[in-house]
Amino acid sequence: MLELQLQGGCVLANYISGQTELRVFENKLFRWLCFDDEQAIQSCMLLAEPAKLILPYQQFMMMWQLLQGENTPKTVSLLGIGGGDIIRYLQVAFPLMKIVAVDNEPQIARIASEHFLIRPDQKQLTLQIEDAKEFIKKPQQHDLLLIDIVENNKLPGFLAEAAFWKNCKESLNENGIMIVNIIPESAEHLLNTLKMLKKVFGFLPLCLEVPEHKNIVLLMPLSFKAIPSNTEIQKQCLKLQKDSELPFSQCLEILKKDNVLRED
Repeated sequence: MLELQLQGGCVLANYISGQTELRVFENKLFRWLCFDDEQAIQSCMLLAEPAKLILPYQQFMMMWQLLQGENTPKTVSLLGIGGGDIIRYLQVAFPLMKIVAVDNEPQIARIASEHFLIRPDQKQLTLQIEDAKEFIKKPQQHDLLLIDIVENNKLPGFLAEAAFWKNCKESLNENGIMIVNIIPESAEHLLNTLKMLKKVFGFLPLCLEVPEHKNIVLLMPLSFKAIPSNTEIQKQCLKLQKDSELPFSQCLEILKKDNVLRED
């Protein structure tokens, strides 16, 4: 459905970032960002509702809310800016949240600012031009750590390094959650990523396979005990779904089907 709605767009801008060509398109409904291949949509903004998340994988990345209960996160770091879709959502849904968005490409930050309404300010949003691998080494504490990184249209090599994930773990608060979007190159690649995370954290992440897409979203709390029980997650899902267009109910069913949830 979305692919059909994104037809007939005109090119607003072309950029080169490293070895990647970036294009911004727009039609009457949407503005979107593509990397190299016009079919590879990285970000998408509904012109009438800029804060609404359109891409399914980004909606799935917001399923950390099923695990948070009454604990509203105050600090979040986002590794990978793209077109700023997640930033716009968080700014509206959580106006008191402090957001640090990190990208190693100045062109990406420029695109987000010029075409996707991303405006840094001292109160809520900081944009930081820095390599994510170096950023996460710094002493810091996050309630949420969202990782959505692409380099030259591929996942960066450091996502296969235990040291990176150890730094991520150390950056989480006691109730912190790490959320990772990956597009596995193969079943072996996915298995190796899960093994790496289990080695670092001591348990497997919750996996959300995005239907009809290659994306898999990983939900990784700091500790296994922080994962709510099956009943608690269901209660939280009912509460959230009442006031949200995000697919909490759909994601709960995927969680139950593909993961072992703790019973009461």
